[in-house]
Amino acid sequence: MGIVVAGFAVITMLLVASSIMFNSFLNGSISDAQSLTQMTQANVKRSGSALNMISGDFYVGGNTDFTVHADNTGSQSVPRLCEMDVIVKYTDESDNSVLTRLDYVSSGIGDNQWTLAGTGVTPDIFNPGIWDSDERMFIDLRANPAVKSGTPALVVVGTPWAVADQTSVIAP
Repeated sequence: MGIVVAGFAVITMLLVASSIMFNSFLNGSISDAQSLTQMTQANVKRSGSALNMISGDFYVGGNTDFTVHADNTGSQSVPRLCEMDVIVKYTDESDNSVLTRLDYVSSGIGDNQWTLAGTGVTPDIFNPGIWDSDERMFIDLRANPAVKSGTPALVVVGTPWAVADQTSVIAP
């Protein structure tokens, strides 16, 4: 009789240990599957994004204000322009290397800020105020200190979907 009770105890312990291990394995697998799903969703959003910098020019009469043109060649819209990154790298008039991220303002551009140019997003037909696919955006920038004459300013524009492109603008 003692052997039978001991046998039941051993079998019961093996079943409990097996069920605990299986439960841990199942919970880990579910957690990994959820993480993989989130990563896949993020990659799908990013894969639909594309940006193409067209050109840039300084405004006449100075080396601080210039404009760049960018095309949204992807399938993702950019609803909040304030989430975009605009970074400028250049040499100032004192031969110092300058690297700065410009802040977005909706109007009234100041030093080290960017905004939409007067023409804004064109053609802005589908979703007014949102940079949609196949639309061109005109960005006005102001860099301070001024860019050294005859040297390039590298402008990098990035979207919230981690897609970026760059263009070089030569100071007059």
